[in-house]
Amino acid sequence: MIRFSAFFALAALAQTFAAWTPGEFTELGTLPGHAVAWERGVTLGDRTVRVTGVSFSDKDSVFRVIENEPSARKSLLAALRDRGAVAGVNGGYFHPDFTPLGLVISEGKTLHGFERAKLLSGILAVRGNRIELVRAGAFKAGADVQQALQAGPWLVENGVAVSGLKAVRLARRTLVAGDGKGNWALVTTSPATLAETADLLATPGLMGGWTVRNALNLDGGSSTLLVALAGEKPVIDIPSYGPVRNYLAITPRRR
Repeated sequence: MIRFSAFFALAALAQTFAAWTPGEFTELGTLPGHAVAWERGVTLGDRTVRVTGVSFSDKDSVFRVIENEPSARKSLLAALRDRGAVAGVNGGYFHPDFTPLGLVISEGKTLHGFERAKLLSGILAVRGNRIELVRAGAFKAGADVQQALQAGPWLVENGVAVSGLKAVRLARRTLVAGDGKGNWALVTTSPATLAETADLLATPGLMGGWTVRNALNLDGGSSTLLVALAGEKPVIDIPSYGPVRNYLAITPRRR
Protein backbone atom coordinates (compact mmCIF):
# COMPACT_ATOMS: atom_id res chain seq x y z
CA MET A 1 0.00 0.00 0.00
CA ILE A 2 1.31 3.48 -0.88
CA ARG A 3 1.75 5.70 2.13
CA PHE A 4 -0.12 9.04 2.04
CA SER A 5 3.12 11.05 1.92
CA ALA A 6 4.33 9.03 -1.05
CA PHE A 7 0.94 9.34 -2.75
CA PHE A 8 0.94 13.14 -2.50
CA ALA A 9 4.54 13.27 -3.68
CA LEU A 10 3.61 11.22 -6.76
CA ALA A 11 0.57 13.44 -7.37
CA ALA A 12 2.73 16.56 -7.20
CA LEU A 13 5.24 14.97 -9.56
CA ALA A 14 2.46 14.11 -12.03
CA GLN A 15 1.20 17.70 -11.86
CA THR A 16 4.72 18.96 -12.54
CA PHE A 17 4.96 16.96 -15.77
CA ALA A 18 1.36 17.55 -16.88
CA ALA A 19 1.02 19.75 -19.94
CA TRP A 20 -0.92 22.98 -20.24
CA THR A 21 -3.70 22.77 -22.82
CA PRO A 22 -4.39 25.85 -24.96
CA GLY A 23 -8.00 26.78 -25.59
CA GLU A 24 -9.42 28.44 -28.69
CA PHE A 25 -7.14 31.04 -30.29
CA THR A 26 -9.32 34.14 -30.76
CA GLU A 27 -8.11 36.92 -33.07
CA LEU A 28 -9.22 40.32 -31.81
CA GLY A 29 -8.00 42.34 -34.77
CA THR A 30 -5.29 42.86 -37.37
CA LEU A 31 -3.20 45.97 -36.74
CA PRO A 32 -1.10 48.10 -39.09
CA GLY A 33 2.24 46.41 -39.74
CA HIS A 34 0.46 43.04 -40.00
CA ALA A 35 0.46 42.60 -36.22
CA VAL A 36 -2.30 40.42 -34.77
CA ALA A 37 -4.08 40.99 -31.47
CA TRP A 38 -5.37 37.80 -29.84
CA GLU A 39 -6.33 35.99 -26.66
CA ARG A 40 -6.81 32.44 -25.43
CA GLY A 41 -7.16 30.47 -22.22
CA VAL A 42 -4.57 27.88 -21.23
CA THR A 43 -5.62 25.16 -18.80
CA LEU A 44 -3.88 22.73 -16.45
CA GLY A 45 -6.19 20.73 -14.19
CA ASP A 46 -8.52 23.22 -12.51
CA ARG A 47 -6.27 26.20 -13.35
CA THR A 48 -6.99 28.40 -16.37
CA VAL A 49 -4.79 31.38 -17.22
CA ARG A 50 -6.01 33.97 -19.70
CA VAL A 51 -3.24 34.92 -22.14
CA THR A 52 -3.60 38.09 -24.23
CA GLY A 53 -1.04 39.25 -26.76
CA VAL A 54 0.01 41.02 -29.92
CA SER A 55 2.20 39.06 -32.36
CA PHE A 56 4.15 40.27 -35.36
CA SER A 57 6.97 39.46 -37.78
CA ASP A 58 10.18 41.48 -37.54
CA LYS A 59 9.95 41.94 -41.31
CA ASP A 60 6.93 44.18 -40.80
CA SER A 61 7.27 45.78 -37.36
CA VAL A 62 9.81 46.53 -34.66
CA PHE A 63 9.99 47.26 -30.92
CA ARG A 64 10.33 50.76 -29.58
CA VAL A 65 11.02 51.89 -25.99
CA ILE A 66 9.00 54.95 -24.97
CA GLU A 67 10.01 56.96 -21.93
CA ASN A 68 7.15 58.01 -19.65
CA GLU A 69 8.68 60.91 -17.76
CA PRO A 70 6.99 61.75 -14.44
CA SER A 71 7.02 65.46 -15.39
CA ALA A 72 5.15 64.83 -18.66
CA ARG A 73 3.35 61.57 -18.01
CA LYS A 74 1.13 60.20 -20.77
CA SER A 75 -1.20 57.25 -20.94
CA LEU A 76 -0.02 54.33 -23.05
CA LEU A 77 -2.81 55.03 -25.53
CA ALA A 78 -1.65 58.62 -26.00
CA ALA A 79 2.00 57.57 -26.23
CA LEU A 80 1.18 55.00 -28.92
CA ARG A 81 -0.72 57.53 -31.00
CA ASP A 82 2.05 60.13 -30.65
CA ARG A 83 4.70 57.67 -31.88
CA GLY A 84 2.72 55.96 -34.62
CA ALA A 85 2.81 52.68 -32.67
CA VAL A 86 0.03 50.08 -32.85
CA ALA A 87 0.40 48.25 -29.53
CA GLY A 88 2.35 48.39 -26.31
CA VAL A 89 2.81 47.19 -22.76
CA ASN A 90 4.40 48.47 -19.59
CA GLY A 91 8.17 48.11 -19.77
CA GLY A 92 10.85 47.62 -17.12
CA TYR A 93 11.04 47.97 -13.37
CA PHE A 94 11.42 51.24 -11.49
CA HIS A 95 12.05 52.58 -8.00
CA PRO A 96 9.31 54.27 -5.91
CA ASP A 97 10.69 57.64 -7.07
CA PHE A 98 10.27 56.44 -10.70
CA THR A 99 13.99 56.05 -11.33
CA PRO A 100 14.32 53.15 -13.81
CA LEU A 101 15.96 49.86 -12.88
CA GLY A 102 18.42 48.47 -15.41
CA LEU A 103 19.40 49.51 -18.90
CA VAL A 104 16.93 51.67 -20.79
CA ILE A 105 17.72 53.03 -24.28
CA SER A 106 15.17 54.89 -26.38
CA GLU A 107 15.88 56.20 -29.89
CA GLY A 108 19.60 55.69 -29.33
CA LYS A 109 19.64 57.71 -26.09
CA THR A 110 20.61 55.95 -22.85
CA LEU A 111 18.04 56.89 -20.22
CA HIS A 112 19.48 54.59 -17.53
CA GLY A 113 22.61 52.47 -17.39
CA PHE A 114 23.14 48.71 -17.29
CA GLU A 115 22.85 47.06 -13.85
CA ARG A 116 24.09 43.72 -12.55
CA ALA A 117 21.32 42.06 -10.54
CA LYS A 118 19.87 38.55 -10.43
CA LEU A 119 16.42 39.86 -11.32
CA LEU A 120 17.64 41.83 -14.36
CA SER A 121 18.73 38.73 -16.25
CA GLY A 122 17.86 39.66 -19.83
CA ILE A 123 17.90 42.49 -22.35
CA LEU A 124 15.59 43.10 -25.29
CA ALA A 125 17.31 45.32 -27.85
CA VAL A 126 16.92 46.69 -31.35
CA ARG A 127 20.35 46.79 -32.97
CA GLY A 128 20.20 48.42 -36.39
CA ASN A 129 17.23 46.68 -38.01
CA ARG A 130 17.56 43.51 -35.92
CA ILE A 131 15.69 42.57 -32.74
CA GLU A 132 17.61 40.55 -30.16
CA LEU A 133 16.72 39.01 -26.82
CA VAL A 134 19.83 37.98 -24.89
CA ARG A 135 21.07 37.20 -21.43
CA ALA A 136 22.28 40.37 -19.71
CA GLY A 137 25.81 39.01 -19.45
CA ALA A 138 25.96 38.43 -23.21
CA PHE A 139 24.73 41.88 -24.23
CA LYS A 140 27.19 43.97 -26.25
CA ALA A 141 26.77 47.72 -26.01
CA GLY A 142 27.30 49.77 -29.15
CA ALA A 143 26.30 52.85 -31.09
CA ASP A 144 24.03 50.69 -33.25
CA VAL A 145 21.70 49.92 -30.33
CA GLN A 146 18.62 52.08 -30.88
CA GLN A 147 16.31 50.55 -28.26
CA ALA A 148 17.03 48.44 -25.18
CA LEU A 149 15.21 47.33 -22.05
CA GLN A 150 16.70 45.25 -19.24
CA ALA A 151 14.32 43.14 -17.17
CA GLY A 152 13.72 39.64 -15.87
CA PRO A 153 13.59 36.94 -14.81
CA TRP A 154 14.17 34.86 -17.92
CA LEU A 155 11.13 32.58 -18.41
CA VAL A 156 11.82 30.36 -21.44
CA GLU A 157 15.25 29.65 -22.90
CA ASN A 158 15.87 27.59 -26.04
CA GLY A 159 12.28 26.37 -25.95
CA VAL A 160 12.43 25.09 -22.36
CA ALA A 161 10.78 26.64 -19.31
CA VAL A 162 13.45 27.95 -16.92
CA SER A 163 13.56 25.91 -13.72
CA GLY A 164 13.64 27.26 -10.19
CA LEU A 165 11.15 30.10 -10.73
CA LYS A 166 8.83 31.02 -7.86
CA ALA A 167 5.68 28.90 -7.77
CA VAL A 168 3.76 30.63 -4.97
CA ARG A 169 2.78 34.24 -5.68
CA LEU A 170 -0.04 34.82 -8.13
CA ALA A 171 0.15 38.07 -10.10
CA ARG A 172 -0.64 39.44 -13.52
CA ARG A 173 2.38 39.03 -15.82
CA THR A 174 3.80 41.03 -18.72
CA LEU A 175 6.44 39.54 -21.01
CA VAL A 176 8.13 39.61 -24.38
CA ALA A 177 8.64 36.41 -26.38
CA GLY A 178 10.17 35.29 -29.68
CA ASP A 179 10.62 32.09 -31.65
CA GLY A 180 14.16 32.76 -32.92
CA LYS A 181 12.84 32.92 -36.49
CA GLY A 182 11.59 36.50 -36.63
CA ASN A 183 8.23 36.12 -34.85
CA TRP A 184 7.70 38.20 -31.71
CA ALA A 185 4.94 38.95 -29.22
CA LEU A 186 4.08 41.21 -26.32
CA VAL A 187 1.96 39.24 -23.87
CA THR A 188 0.04 39.71 -20.63
CA THR A 189 -1.57 37.04 -18.47
CA SER A 190 -4.22 36.86 -15.79
CA PRO A 191 -2.80 36.09 -12.32
CA ALA A 192 -0.26 33.24 -12.43
CA THR A 193 2.97 32.29 -10.71
CA LEU A 194 6.27 32.80 -12.50
CA ALA A 195 6.70 29.02 -12.73
CA GLU A 196 3.23 28.61 -14.26
CA THR A 197 3.90 31.42 -16.72
CA ALA A 198 7.14 29.84 -17.89
CA ASP A 199 5.56 26.39 -18.25
CA LEU A 200 2.54 27.55 -20.23
CA LEU A 201 4.69 29.73 -22.50
CA ALA A 202 6.64 26.65 -23.57
CA THR A 203 3.43 25.04 -24.87
CA PRO A 204 3.86 24.23 -28.60
CA GLY A 205 1.88 26.58 -30.86
CA LEU A 206 0.80 28.83 -28.00
CA MET A 207 1.20 31.97 -30.09
CA GLY A 208 -1.11 30.72 -32.82
CA GLY A 209 1.19 29.07 -35.33
CA TRP A 210 4.55 29.44 -33.62
CA THR A 211 6.22 28.25 -30.42
CA VAL A 212 8.13 30.36 -27.93
CA ARG A 213 11.88 29.80 -27.95
CA ASN A 214 12.86 32.62 -25.57
CA ALA A 215 10.78 34.76 -23.23
CA LEU A 216 11.65 37.49 -20.74
CA ASN A 217 9.47 38.70 -17.89
CA LEU A 218 8.84 42.45 -17.70
CA ASP A 219 7.39 44.43 -14.81
CA GLY A 220 4.04 42.89 -13.86
CA GLY A 221 1.46 42.87 -11.10
CA SER A 222 -0.08 46.32 -10.70
CA SER A 223 2.04 47.59 -13.63
CA THR A 224 0.64 45.09 -16.16
CA LEU A 225 -0.79 47.03 -19.09
CA LEU A 226 -1.60 46.22 -22.72
CA VAL A 227 -3.17 48.36 -25.44
CA ALA A 228 -3.62 47.41 -29.11
CA LEU A 229 -4.99 49.73 -31.81
CA ALA A 230 -6.65 48.56 -35.02
CA GLY A 231 -8.16 52.02 -35.54
CA GLU A 232 -9.29 54.81 -33.25
CA LYS A 233 -10.75 52.40 -30.71
CA PRO A 234 -8.47 49.87 -28.95
CA VAL A 235 -9.17 46.19 -29.62
CA ILE A 236 -7.28 45.41 -26.40
CA ASP A 237 -7.27 47.74 -23.40
CA ILE A 238 -5.93 46.13 -20.22
CA PRO A 239 -5.24 48.93 -17.70
CA SER A 240 -2.52 49.08 -15.07
CA TYR A 241 -3.33 49.94 -11.46
CA GLY A 242 -0.92 52.89 -11.44
CA PRO A 243 1.59 54.85 -13.55
CA VAL A 244 4.65 53.11 -15.01
CA ARG A 245 8.09 54.46 -15.96
CA ASN A 246 8.38 53.33 -19.57
CA TYR A 247 6.52 51.53 -22.31
CA LEU A 248 7.54 48.86 -24.81
CA ALA A 249 5.70 49.41 -28.09
CA ILE A 250 5.29 47.80 -31.51
CA THR A 251 5.74 50.15 -34.48
CA PRO A 252 5.30 49.29 -38.18
CA ARG A 253 8.54 49.49 -40.13
CA ARG A 254 8.80 52.30 -42.64
CA ARG A 255 8.70 51.13 -46.24
